[in-house]
Amino acid sequence: MKKLSGIVLFAALILGCHTSFAMTGHDLADGMKSYLKAEKDYTPADFFLAGNFLGYVQGVAEATISDYSLPGDLTPDDVCRVVARYLEKNPDKWKTQASELVREALQKAYPKFIIRQKKYD
Repeated sequence: MKKLSGIVLFAALILGCHTSFAMTGHDLADGMKSYLKAEKDYTPADFFLAGNFLGYVQGVAEATISDYSLPGDLTPDDVCRVVARYLEKNPDKWKTQASELVREALQKAYPKFIIRQKKYD
């Protein structure tokens, strides 16, 4: 009986869970707006959304670092400003997954340089 109860409980938990959705560009843009307000020292800025934007952008940038050639002196704020400019210029792409938008923005700003080794005879 306990085994059957466990299986029923497990099935109920699995079937009752909602699937999680990935963050979209609209979500990222909301955070970007608050980030830009907070950066300009506006008091009505939503610092939670601003921090979420900063953390999300940094997380994606670090997870996909091999996709671009970031300068060594780049700060987290610089990375967020690059992404913010890209979002402001491309509102039609806000339906896209947020991580893709961050990658696109950084790839356009800092394309990956491929170093080819010379073959010596």
